Amino acid sequence: MAVELGHHRRMGELICVALHPGTVDTELSRPFQAHVPASKLFSPERAATQLLEVIDGLRSEDSGNFFAWDGSPIPW
Repeated sequence: MAVELGHHRRMGELICVALHPGTVDTELSRPFQAHVPASKLFSPERAATQLLEVIDGLRSEDSGNFFAWDGSPIPW
């Protein structure tokens, strides 16, 4: 998708990335929270804020990559 979007010049600069929010305190993650330290279990609001901070720091050369909630790259 990142490659295809990069070919559409009329759309301006586009960046396509995958983001991992970490473990978010929701019903979906409850079965997996037993071994997650409290400092790594995020409220939905905190997770959203963290992902927006990662997005704000992206550059065009980041397109096509995968990033964690703290901005660190995750290998595909």
